[in-house]
Amino acid sequence: MATTIINSHKVENFTKWKQGFEAGATMREQAGIKIKGVYQSVDDENSITVISEVPNADVAKAIFLAPAMREAMEKNGVISTPEIRILNQTF
Repeated sequence: MATTIINSHKVENFTKWKQGFEAGATMREQAGIKIKGVYQSVDDENSITVISEVPNADVAKAIFLAPAMREAMEKNGVISTPEIRILNQTF
């Protein structure tokens, strides 16, 4: 069963972040990441939540521990420490 990742963070500018996020589509595909939804807070368009699925929790952890991911997030204007939840579906 797939593992779900819920990743919430603030960005300095949604448009800049979105361009960088879209540029990472090939990398995500190669890593087996499937985006289920990208959301903006109704109160702050620069507060983003991304919900995705990966094959398993080990893949999820490896993705967010990778220096390349941290560099990409900084480059794309992430300005807060991401709140990352890694969840296994139970039923």
